[in-house]
Amino acid sequence: MTTGERLRLSLEHREPDRVPIFAPNIIDTREPYDPDLKRYLDEFPFDEMEGVGGLLTTPSALRPLGGPDADLFEDGYGCRYRYMGVGLPYCIHSPLSGASTAADVDAFEWPDAEAVEWVAADAAARARAKRESTDGLINVGIGPLFHQYHYLRGFDEWMLDIAGNRAVHQAIAGHIHRINQTILMRALEAVAPYVDLVSTGDDLGHSTAPYMSPVDFCALVKPWYADLIGAIKRRWPHLRFYLHSHGQIMDFVPDLAECGVDVLNPVLPLDHMDGPALKRDFGDRLTFHGGVDIEGIVPFGTVREVRDHVKQVIDTLAPGGGYWFKCQAISPVMPPENVRAAYDLALEYGVY
Repeated sequence: MTTGERLRLSLEHREPDRVPIFAPNIIDTREPYDPDLKRYLDEFPFDEMEGVGGLLTTPSALRPLGGPDADLFEDGYGCRYRYMGVGLPYCIHSPLSGASTAADVDAFEWPDAEAVEWVAADAAARARAKRESTDGLINVGIGPLFHQYHYLRGFDEWMLDIAGNRAVHQAIAGHIHRINQTILMRALEAVAPYVDLVSTGDDLGHSTAPYMSPVDFCALVKPWYADLIGAIKRRWPHLRFYLHSHGQIMDFVPDLAECGVDVLNPVLPLDHMDGPALKRDFGDRLTFHGGVDIEGIVPFGTVREVRDHVKQVIDTLAPGGGYWFKCQAISPVMPPENVRAAYDLALEYGVY
């Protein structure tokens, strides 16, 4: 099968020729990667979910501030970030940290979602050219909602707003949602016939629990996702919605599925995401992307343990389609032989 045929069948919860296999995210670090592993990854027959370069930008995108500090960045909201030597830059300045009322939030200088620079003038031509050049899935990414919230507000203040300052919470979330949705819908008017998915990323939990109760989630998060995904699918029913969220969010999955999420990533074992329960309860509605223990077994196990683990993941999540294999992220601390073992096993064992 071609990549596109394989991915689309799996999204329809049907079994293709084999489990789709995606490349890992390469964590930025000042440490070098093993050159043999990089060659291996360059040559591996990965399946593809691609973006369209230059299609759109959002205020969430980081830009270097320039000057002598090459590790300093700023986004379109005025949040500032510093690269600390590994991973993504960390937010070090939250411009709404001092807001105490919804009026303070409304008075903030929010980015103009209607500004022409967010969506490329030739967006339709770019998307059409990408469609003609690839058989894989084409993805349009939008900025995060609640990541951006805690960058703007500060993580501690975000938690306090959930607990006791909901007017501020709804005001900030409402502005971010409006900006994201306005820019996205403008772009999709031009490119929707050529693309397959819309994606975003919001880590809604940590390794042992979500950041809020299910009741708070339904009050403060679910309505924004339901509004966004509903607007997309009412206008373009063929589009699927992809959500990246780290953390133990088992209690949120029913609501996310109800909102219209189609693909959930990364479903990490160390986040206490219960693969068998997710497959049993949502295997006909959600495609699970990931599922591999990249925080315990892949970095610290033996090759045999990695292979046994990958077999177990495939046995659990792959039957009936609706599963995409991925070692979510790798770094130089992971033994190259373990990364190769995981992908070799997936290619060898993940045949339907």
